[in-house]
Amino acid sequence: MNQGTVPSLVQTEQIKVKRLGRVPPSPNPSVQRRRLAFGQVVRVRRKALGLSQEKLAERAGCDRQSINRVENAAYSPSLDRVFRLADALGVSLSELFTDFDKVASSDDQAPATAARTTAPARGGRTVPG
Repeated sequence: MNQGTVPSLVQTEQIKVKRLGRVPPSPNPSVQRRRLAFGQVVRVRRKALGLSQEKLAERAGCDRQSINRVENAAYSPSLDRVFRLADALGVSLSELFTDFDKVASSDDQAPATAARTTAPARGGRTVPG
C-alpha cells in the first residue's frame, strides 16, 4: 500500500455512520405482506408461551426493540436472527415457516374476501359475502 492511499483509508474510518432508525416498508407489497405474516407468527408463538417481548429478546440474544420491529414488520430479520428466534420460541425452522405459510396464504386470500363481504347492497347497507 502506498502512502497516497493511507490518508483516504483513515478518512473513511473517521466518517460517522448515521443510524437509519426505522426501516421503511418494503416498496414491494408481496414482501411487506410476508414481513407482516412472519411478525404475526412470532407474536402468536411468543404470546402462546406467555413471554413478553423483553423475555423473548433475552432468549434470542437481542433487545426488545428488535422483537417489536420484527412483529410489526418494521424490520427484516437476518437469517441468523430467524435461527435464534426459532430456538428462543422452542420450534424448528420448519414449524416456524409452516405457521408462516398458513398466515401468508390466508393473508393473500383476505383482500378478496374482505372486498366481497363489505360490498354495499342496495340502500347502502353492507352485506356479508
